[in-house]
Amino acid sequence: MGNNNVCLGEIQNNPTRQGSPDTKWRREDLKSGSCVQSLMDKENANFFKMVQCGPAIPHYKNEHSAQRWAQAIATLNYVDDIQTTINLLCNKPEFEELVLLGPPKQYRWATWNALLTNGQIQLSYEKYLEYKPLDVKSILKDIDRTLVNHALFKHESCGQEQLKRILCAISNALPGVGYCQGMNFVCALALIVSGCDEHKTFQCFMQMLTNEKHLLCFNFCHDMPLHFFFIKLIHHLIRKKFPKLKLKDVNDSLWISKMILSLFIYVFKLDDCIRCWDYLMVRGMIRGIPELILGFIDVTYKQLEQFKEEDYGFNFQGHESSILQFNVGELIYAAKQKHTIDRQLISRLAMKMRKSKPSQLLDLLSHFENIQTYRKHVQFYMKTIFDLY
Repeated sequence: MGNNNVCLGEIQNNPTRQGSPDTKWRREDLKSGSCVQSLMDKENANFFKMVQCGPAIPHYKNEHSAQRWAQAIATLNYVDDIQTTINLLCNKPEFEELVLLGPPKQYRWATWNALLTNGQIQLSYEKYLEYKPLDVKSILKDIDRTLVNHALFKHESCGQEQLKRILCAISNALPGVGYCQGMNFVCALALIVSGCDEHKTFQCFMQMLTNEKHLLCFNFCHDMPLHFFFIKLIHHLIRKKFPKLKLKDVNDSLWISKMILSLFIYVFKLDDCIRCWDYLMVRGMIRGIPELILGFIDVTYKQLEQFKEEDYGFNFQGHESSILQFNVGELIYAAKQKHTIDRQLISRLAMKMRKSKPSQLLDLLSHFENIQTYRKHVQFYMKTIFDLY
């Protein structure tokens, strides 16, 4: 089962595509920031009037991205089905650049779904709901403290019940991983953006856990080797890129670990998280998570310079308590333009780390530089350990 005693335990309550020349970014393209509006400030009384079975479609703010998406869609033969539109767009060389700019409100979930599940075998959701997992009590405990300020999860008959079923199915599908705290946040955000589609949320979360671009199963399994690989990688790059930032005495569990284990949900505003997830869907978790953390350090550097250890503890209790100010568009720009992590670095670090503490994850990541070899190793692992492919 997953380790529930680290970092969040103290909480109380496709082939890489290259963009064509006209898809290059300018800083102003992203500066408008968030493209979504959460339901955090909506009254419960209006919730079901607005959404019926899911959250209200968020407002759209990035005009440059909207224009670029409109131009791309105009090149297609007329289609009025959102998923078909995205399936056609995802074959275009500029698709990933469009996603990084921020999908329009009505296309976001279809975009994530295409990036995560395109060409992957669909698993039986109902099959994994036939019995309760051994860790169902832990799941029920955490559901009561998952995004409690979001209207969807204030109604036990709606979001909480769906979240419970998906997490139980995940635990049954991956018994070697089981349920681990942090999964509840990740699954909840996916459920919100999907419009409460349980089946698609399950499929997408399973790909986030087991696909070779993401491998989040290693972030939540016993000893959480991916989490500690990220910690090692991030500190290596902080020393290299931000040598004057004094972090030696700052406990990782106060900030970096919270971002890793909750995929930024616990410490960023929900709309900023969703924009960061656009980035993660394109880059993959293995490179995307550390790149976004480095981008965050970059855009908040002057503020972090003034921090003492206790300031990290206070400012990463949740976004409501933080005084840190940043623009999520600037963060994504910094991650993409200044902190891209190459595959060779992942392989080298994995090989170095496994000399002292070998693990299955490090064996897999040691092949990360060679895409085909790496993919074969991951598929073999998922087949033999989880019987998924």
